[in-house]
Amino acid sequence: MMRWSSLVGLGLALLACGDTGGAGASAGNGAGGGDAPGGAGNGASDSGGAGAGGEGQGGEVAMALVHRVGRFDVSNPDAPTFSWSGSSLQTRVDGTGLSIVLDGASDIGFQIEVDGALTGTFTTAGGLQTYEVATGLTPGAHDVRVIRRNEGFFGNVSFQGFEPAAGGSLVESPAPHARAIEFIGDSITCGYGVEGPDEFCNFSGDTETVVATYGFIAAENLGADAHFIAYSGKGVHQNYGGNTDELMPELYQRTITSDPASQWNFSSYTPDVVVINLGTNDFSAAIDGAAFSADYVDLLGTVRGNYPAATIVAVTWAHWGAGNEGLVHDAVATFADPNVLETQFSIDAADGWGCDYHPSAVTHQKLGAQLTALLETELGW
Repeated sequence: MMRWSSLVGLGLALLACGDTGGAGASAGNGAGGGDAPGGAGNGASDSGGAGAGGEGQGGEVAMALVHRVGRFDVSNPDAPTFSWSGSSLQTRVDGTGLSIVLDGASDIGFQIEVDGALTGTFTTAGGLQTYEVATGLTPGAHDVRVIRRNEGFFGNVSFQGFEPAAGGSLVESPAPHARAIEFIGDSITCGYGVEGPDEFCNFSGDTETVVATYGFIAAENLGADAHFIAYSGKGVHQNYGGNTDELMPELYQRTITSDPASQWNFSSYTPDVVVINLGTNDFSAAIDGAAFSADYVDLLGTVRGNYPAATIVAVTWAHWGAGNEGLVHDAVATFADPNVLETQFSIDAADGWGCDYHPSAVTHQKLGAQLTALLETELGW
């Protein structure tokens, strides 16, 4: 078979359980700068908003053999490396089957989507491996997407190529979406424990998937790419329990989660909307409210500086209490930008729980519908 590379062709703390980080194996190319937009001329495209891959220059739809969604380090262009939740690779195959070749850490979960339907999952075995993602397809063209389920501390993976089944080939296709939403968050946005049976289960890679989260659901409803910059246990001013190591505003700058040297090139991708869902971990311990609000204002300023035209949505949670919610309200008021919206999320215990009292799949469905309705109303989507 011929290989086609990318260049060819909650910590809710409601009941004392918080976000947990972790140490994951790291593999692949972790150095280098951020991704740059591809296009019809080099076989791969990076899909973003109207100015960064969803629509090319002059309104032409970007055509490519492979579309990357998310942050990829392309310092080795033959093996783009990624670590953030929800990073995905999409192609169109004319044939009856398809495999993907990946290199990197073990025990990272991936979701398979064929022609818009979720068809299965696989977990990396570590090192250079080939994984069958579609088989027994009817003859003809099929769109296949492979989505990373787990967050960055599980380790890095590099994309080595797609391999069509015997007699098949990859064909160019348009970028998946013309819209894009960026999500900045913690374990809730990662989908921590969302596939766990109840609040008493322990976190594991098998119970975490970004595909079941409010963010992924809203993006799919709205026909938008979803870029997830999220990490369990992280906050704006302090992390879970009051720790201040590598806060989310610092991680937000990175292409590869674990590598401070891999700084993302914000000019390569332009989201229409940025959703900030942070604060749960900040409020898990005693906090200087004024300092939190000041840091939240700084984060709003960073996002606005990167994306001057984006709509920003600041999420608050009913379980924080009025005082802590007020700290976010104060930050938004101080920032005084009419294109910054607020929305309050809440949890109904009757909808069940994921592991460690994180939101269940039912809760994420409801929150995804709420965010969908907000953006439809505010943006006319």
